[in-house]
Amino acid sequence: MARAAVGAAPAGHRSISVGVYSRAPEVPYVKERRGRAVKKLLLVALAAIGGLLVYRQIQADRAEQDLWTEATDSVPTGS
Repeated sequence: MARAAVGAAPAGHRSISVGVYSRAPEVPYVKERRGRAVKKLLLVALAAIGGLLVYRQIQADRAEQDLWTEATDSVPTGS
């Protein structure tokens, strides 16, 4: 029977160091910067949605005003 060298892994087993598959620890300022970026992105998205809603409301108000102007115009369109 062959004898394994001192410190070597037994035959058929691979030696895996503990740190190989673990994630690197996150640095606190990286999380803070990422959090700020996400907040800014959400703020821009909310502003864009708000702007779209205001634009659509203005368009609806204009369409209603045009309808009222057409309905209450004193000059008949067929004459």
